[in-house]
Amino acid sequence: MNSAPKKIIAFLITIFILILMYQGAYLPLRKSQLYIDAISQLQSGAIHSLQDFAGVFDLALGYYSPIGQDEEVSYYTGGVLANIINQQSNPGVVDALLKDAERWMNPIINAGKGIGYSQNLYNFAMIYQMASQKLKNVDYLNKSVDLFYQGLENSPNREIFLEGLLNDYEIGGDTAKAKEVGKTILKYWPDKQDIQKFINDN
Repeated sequence: MNSAPKKIIAFLITIFILILMYQGAYLPLRKSQLYIDAISQLQSGAIHSLQDFAGVFDLALGYYSPIGQDEEVSYYTGGVLANIINQQSNPGVVDALLKDAERWMNPIINAGKGIGYSQNLYNFAMIYQMASQKLKNVDYLNKSVDLFYQGLENSPNREIFLEGLLNDYEIGGDTAKAKEVGKTILKYWPDKQDIQKFINDN
């Protein structure tokens, strides 16, 4: 092989390696840096409105990276939103936060698969459960129930989805359905004494 083809091959290999480094290292790193910056701004008190909040987290969550989106959304819903909703009593703020979260969750839910799919679905169901308790909102509770059932479609009899569903029915006052779910849990995890006590007491 003469030198010209060798140089072309070497050049193409170099370009390929650079693309891999960009896609697999730089973009995920930059995405994580933006998320850390958003958390820092939130913790420092630099965010004073919903617009500020959305703007800061949009930079991180909307930043393209082939790696890390599902994980970042999971941290966002399971950590940031869960804490805010737990402390928030303004229905308008909670509703705006939940609707905004839909933008990031819907692509993951619609995909119906992925490493972080089940965890994201669980986190999303839980923040709706929290919001329903906080604001006594039946629509939020129904959304939580739907999400837990969606999780069970892909992961039948997964404990966290079943227990979340049981809690939803307890919150909604549907003791019959709560007991039904409780019996399913005991079928697979008979040592759950708190579940057994709930069934015995009801």
